[in-house]
Amino acid sequence: MQTTVLQRMDNTARRFVPFGVTLMLMLFAMTPTYIPGLSHITPMYALMAVYFWSIYRPDLLGYGATFSIGILEDLLSGTPLGSGALILLLCQRVVFSQQKFFNNKPFGIIWLAFALVAAGAGLLRWICVGLVASSGFTPPGQMLTSYLMTVAMYPIIGGLLARAHMKLLAQP
Repeated sequence: MQTTVLQRMDNTARRFVPFGVTLMLMLFAMTPTYIPGLSHITPMYALMAVYFWSIYRPDLLGYGATFSIGILEDLLSGTPLGSGALILLLCQRVVFSQQKFFNNKPFGIIWLAFALVAAGAGLLRWICVGLVASSGFTPPGQMLTSYLMTVAMYPIIGGLLARAHMKLLAQP
């Protein structure tokens, strides 16, 4: 059976869903919140998306796409160039190397594993930025708050990503 041009275009668009959603979440993290005391602390949305897609659709979010999102995040946020890309790529590599572990695990295990990955990512970001930034290290409380917000938000973002996965990536 021969595919039409529209079917091929639809297939191509569906394959870009993980990249597009991850990019949108990264940009969403850049928007100011105006919450007193938390205006400069945001969850690591791009990390959540890279973690999710690396588990459920590793074929659709490659290292090049992840690197691009990380570099763009660094450019927009003013963090040391390459630190965001390094963190996202390490997350992706850890998940790729543990595909058998993640296979058919309940959400609680996936969430707990994410908490561990996010802890490492938060600590690595804190070190990278602290070593290079002229202001030095940020207070550890800010890093901890960002980490806790990231872990707490993962079930919501993961649920939205799962819905996008089921709706947009399902074959018509």
